[in-house]
Amino acid sequence: MSGGAAGSRVAEGLRDRLRTGALPPGTLLSQSEIAAEYGVSRIPVRDALYLLSAEGLVELGPAGAVVAGLSIRELQELYEMREAIEPVVTGIAVPNVGRAETTQMAALLDRMESADISPAEWLEANAQFHALVYTRADRPRMVALTEQLRRQTDRYVYLHLEVIGDVEHLHEEHRRILAAVRRGDPREVADLTRLHLETSHDFILRYLLRTAPADDGEAESAAG
Repeated sequence: MSGGAAGSRVAEGLRDRLRTGALPPGTLLSQSEIAAEYGVSRIPVRDALYLLSAEGLVELGPAGAVVAGLSIRELQELYEMREAIEPVVTGIAVPNVGRAETTQMAALLDRMESADISPAEWLEANAQFHALVYTRADRPRMVALTEQLRRQTDRYVYLHLEVIGDVEHLHEEHRRILAAVRRGDPREVADLTRLHLETSHDFILRYLLRTAPADDGEAESAAG
């Protein structure tokens, strides 16, 4: 396996653990321990940590790499960017979405609504559900940016699923998006996608505002 492939594999594995809180904010990430765990040298681990740092998931400093905290400031910036880009690229994609995609979306929706799904599985199904639309836009830069922002907000969505709860609105919004995609209405799909992002943003923001330290308005731990 090439160094680049090994680094990508390590980054993917760490990213999954970061987004679900398995590696909580403030955790010091040992390059030697990670290298031993993944069976690689320290070079791919270093590359993976630089990549995760660029995504805002870890912070690099003199003491090494530390899992970044959750913050109101980051939440707002990420969702403002998503609300500006994702509805647009999703609306552009709608005319290119066919029955195969909507059938897969319906199956994913059923999976997300099932009682036995874990938050990590839900996040993956949710990512696939939305990607079945926006990846048909033939806008590679917009798609890449959308997926990057989605990865960065996964930790906050996980917080919504695991700590805040009250996710029925997510299911209803997904049903409405799927119905609009089936009707082939780009404007409605874009509007519903924007509303979907806004409601999630509001739910998580209200939670962080309730639990943030009074001195700086920041919420630095995954559990609040």
